[in-house]
Amino acid sequence: MFVQRVIAALPFVLGACNADTPFQTRSHHSHQNGLMLSSLSEAANAQTLNALRHVTAPFHNLEYAEAAGYSLFTSPLTAADGCISSAPDGGMGYHYHNTLRKDNLADDSVSLLDPEFLVYAPTNAPPKDGEARRRLAAFDYFIPYSAKWPGRDDPTFKRAPTLHDFSTMSDLPDIAFAPSRFNGWMFHIWLWEHNPGGMFTNWNSSVPLCEGSAF
Repeated sequence: MFVQRVIAALPFVLGACNADTPFQTRSHHSHQNGLMLSSLSEAANAQTLNALRHVTAPFHNLEYAEAAGYSLFTSPLTAADGCISSAPDGGMGYHYHNTLRKDNLADDSVSLLDPEFLVYAPTNAPPKDGEARRRLAAFDYFIPYSAKWPGRDDPTFKRAPTLHDFSTMSDLPDIAFAPSRFNGWMFHIWLWEHNPGGMFTNWNSSVPLCEGSAF
């Protein structure tokens, strides 16, 4: 169980959160597509996101995430190193999925404390062993196109899924998922990285575009 594994790892939190960890500050402002955590005035919203912050803090340590079963997602639709961006919308970074939880990626629902992907943004630090250094930035909630949630090009399409279609998201603003190039619906929460467009905006203009990417 994702939550049980993470709670057991909480002693690693202080060691994982180093000077390269971009915590939210009270200088961040609200945006149309989401509010920074420090700007949320409703207790329910703040408590919901604080739970996500608490349970995912150990994953600032990428080596810990990999030891827990998370692996880098790559495809012909990512850069060669797995980085994801979209010119001119902005960057995302590197998406890690728990390969021990294939059911999580294949089902037609999402759960706040069990995101389909951990998203690591590239840092400005020099590469290590030929790879860009990465910091935990966001979470990607992904639903593949299906009979329940068909894509916009499907003749049975009626509407995109929204946060309030899922019980664990009901305390957050009711925002629609967006279609993705990966044959499914996506929704990002930028909990650990400032997004000028808003915490719940999929692309982040402050994250650099991927090197060598066709997108």
